[in-house]
Amino acid sequence: MLELYHDWSSFCSIKVRLCLAEKDLPWESRFVDLMKLDQLKPDYLRLNPNAVVPTLVHDGRAVWESSFINEYLDETFPETPLVPKDAFAKARMRYWVKFEDDVLHPVIRPASFNLMIRKAIAALPKEHVEARLANHPNPSRAADFKAAAGRPADTKAVEEATVRIKAAIDRMDKWLAQSKWFAGESYSLADVAAAAFIDRLEELNFVGFWEGKPALQDWIARIKARPAYQKAMPETKQRLPKPDWN
Repeated sequence: MLELYHDWSSFCSIKVRLCLAEKDLPWESRFVDLMKLDQLKPDYLRLNPNAVVPTLVHDGRAVWESSFINEYLDETFPETPLVPKDAFAKARMRYWVKFEDDVLHPVIRPASFNLMIRKAIAALPKEHVEARLANHPNPSRAADFKAAAGRPADTKAVEEATVRIKAAIDRMDKWLAQSKWFAGESYSLADVAAAAFIDRLEELNFVGFWEGKPALQDWIARIKARPAYQKAMPETKQRLPKPDWN
């Protein structure tokens, strides 16, 4: 039995749902509402002490971190493989998965927090926020989170993030100009990881960032045409609030 603890709009949760959909694996949804800080509930922290989503529970055993979860799924359920057999293609796949972990996810976080997440958290009762943040495994980050949630959007942080986002997009487009998929000739976990990044950019109304990037535009069209993409993406009502600078 597969249980996925996730938020429908979570960047990393989308990655795992895409993998599950590509493999056509049945799973049970366990919703963790990030906008209510449910990831900091004691019961969830016992399952995942890092206080992040998603968490996959397979036959009672928890697996953390989206990139590791996807590799676990591919190894455990080898039908419809999403990891290339060729050693060089596999290395390229792992490079681009790492690029998503080390570059794409971090550069999108300031824009996501300031334009969408901040206002939702600020709308919660103060005592609710303080009670949940008291359970945060990283007290320093909890303090930063609490302070930022009560302030207006940090426009400078967003502007600096967009510079890094554009640089990442340029790198992706140049690579795809010479490779059908990120790992080579076959769709892989690298494409799964990058698809979540593109979806978040669209939610942030940053779609203009890939104008003049024909290889990336072609790749986006192809990932969206895959049946698994439609199955994995959240419905409109399940998404984060629309970007707001107020």
